[in-house]
Amino acid sequence: MKNYLLIKYLLVFIKKYTFIFFTTVIFLISPFSKSYSEENVFTINNINVEGPINLNFTREKYLNKAFLNSFEVLMNKILLTRDLKRVENIKIKEIKNFISKFKITEESYKKGKYKLKIKIFYNEIKIKKFLRQKNISFSLPENISAIFYPILFINDEIQNLENNFFYKNWKNVEIQNELINFILPLEDLEDVSQIIEMKNKIEELNVNSLVNKYDIKNYVFALMDYKNAKLNIYIKSNFNNVETSKNFSHKLKNINDEILLNFILKDLKKEITDLWKEKNLINLLMPLSINLKFKHKNLKDLDKLKNIFNKISVIDKYVLEEFNITNSFFKIYYYGSPKKLKSELSKFGYQLKNKQGSWHLNLND
Repeated sequence: MKNYLLIKYLLVFIKKYTFIFFTTVIFLISPFSKSYSEENVFTINNINVEGPINLNFTREKYLNKAFLNSFEVLMNKILLTRDLKRVENIKIKEIKNFISKFKITEESYKKGKYKLKIKIFYNEIKIKKFLRQKNISFSLPENISAIFYPILFINDEIQNLENNFFYKNWKNVEIQNELINFILPLEDLEDVSQIIEMKNKIEELNVNSLVNKYDIKNYVFALMDYKNAKLNIYIKSNFNNVETSKNFSHKLKNINDEILLNFILKDLKKEITDLWKEKNLINLLMPLSINLKFKHKNLKDLDKLKNIFNKISVIDKYVLEEFNITNSFFKIYYYGSPKKLKSELSKFGYQLKNKQGSWHLNLND
């Protein structure tokens, strides 16, 4: 019996220290600084360029054009509209320096025309450094669905949805990197009556009573009032239970000027998208840190967690400070807020919880 207990003790002892030894080797070999994964928001897919094959043709010219286009796509994806001007006129040499690698997915020389489709992998560290130097925050918003409720008054007369330019053309006008799947409502006479009654005190309008019937929590209510050659726009939005309102206007001599109306519609989409982006802004000048405890079963759990950390863009770097056979203790340096970090970890099946002032990370069951 004593021999059995001794053998059992030795097996547990060996298992424990073998685990610690190999874990130490893994994390000593691997740098504590984050090694960034390829597939994330900084990977730009399906950039297409084409043009004639003539005496001035060079493959490099089209590659450079693809790089310029991809950088524009990336900036539109992660920056607010107001900050895009601050990254204009970036030279191709600097853009190339931001690129880790690229992959040509399609290429053809046919009938005097050259076509190229390319995938670009941007270096996340270099992009963040570039934005930090310019004091620009970037956004990491998710794609969401929202009810879009456009109301148009022309000279104090409400337009039914069939005659509402913004309702009819909302789906036809696109912006780069659409983040919101807009769902248009059905016309309801009760809704119309309620809106007319509240027009002059629209801030008090209970928008939830209009959108609840669609079983979607996110909404954007846009009241557009055309009068005296001016279109005043009031937006009230609710994204993930956070309400925001905003007012702006456009000069518009002719309410039937479709070219200008299309421009206004596109601008309205950008304004709404910016409202969603603002909820997900990450200030690169103010990194935070958090200490967390992770309960693991084996080395695979730790290795998997390390790969997850590498995939999350808000995480700058991490350090394994302490570990034993059942728990590991990390220090995470990240941008944003604990809520954002929690949300990003949840996408990969992890729960970050605060238990009496101590942060714990667990795999979802």
